[in-house]
Amino acid sequence: MPAFLDLGPQRMLERVKSQRLVVLLKSYRVHIYGASTNNLTPQAWMTVKQFWSEYFLATSAELISCSWWCDVER
Repeated sequence: MPAFLDLGPQRMLERVKSQRLVVLLKSYRVHIYGASTNNLTPQAWMTVKQFWSEYFLATSAELISCSWWCDVER
């Protein structure tokens, strides 16, 4: 994904769609916890977060949360 950050979230999603990598996830509720921000600038992190928000919208899933914090016990 780092190689595509310069495209921005919308163009990244267009590329994913053109490769037929969008899978319908109707009725899914997505929680992202502990996403790594290693080697990402704040701007790059926002691009990644926006991409996933748009991706899950395209899949008909509901993105509930997206965080780099992880407080879930494993």
